[in-house]
Amino acid sequence: MYLGLIDLNTGNLASLESAIKKLNIKYRLCRNKFDFEKVDKIILPGVGAFNDFMVKLKDTGMDEIIKYKILRNFPLLGVCVGFQVLFSESNEHGKSEGLNILNGSFLNFRDLKKTIKVPHVGWNECKIKKNNQLFYDIKNLSDFYFTHSFLVQNCENGIISTTTHYEIDFVSSINKENIYGVQFHPEKSQSNGLKILKNFYERC
Repeated sequence: MYLGLIDLNTGNLASLESAIKKLNIKYRLCRNKFDFEKVDKIILPGVGAFNDFMVKLKDTGMDEIIKYKILRNFPLLGVCVGFQVLFSESNEHGKSEGLNILNGSFLNFRDLKKTIKVPHVGWNECKIKKNNQLFYDIKNLSDFYFTHSFLVQNCENGIISTTTHYEIDFVSSINKENIYGVQFHPEKSQSNGLKILKNFYERC
């Protein structure tokens, strides 16, 4: 079984690749539609601005490939901005449309609380709201590493897996059928992050 790691050349995948290698997971870097031929599961990592990332997805045709694979029940894990673009839109640098696979809009923390420090960077707890295989054998209130300034609003309550408190509560991970998403960086979250990646590969 192969894991497909989508590479849009928008950031350094070295730490994520290193974590996957440490787990002895077979993987392929996916840069075009042909790279997905022997892939069974997909990770969509993302860094940078929401709109720039969406432009890359559309320019490479990855947006349609992702939707096609999801409809055919391929498990997908979105990480950080790769998690955000699964939703409808973001107001980062003006309104931008996402993949619209899930309902929800991303706002800056300061849109909800002007005094909050952004970006939210560092370790923080995830409170498990709904058990799923991604968090198998991970204790409630375990710490993960975050770096972001945006949080999702108007998300379906039933898909929320965990929430995190950073002056206000926000959705830190979701699961809807074969779709998984985490706002934190599992590849930078030490043993708990490795468990997330291992669970996605083996259990989701």
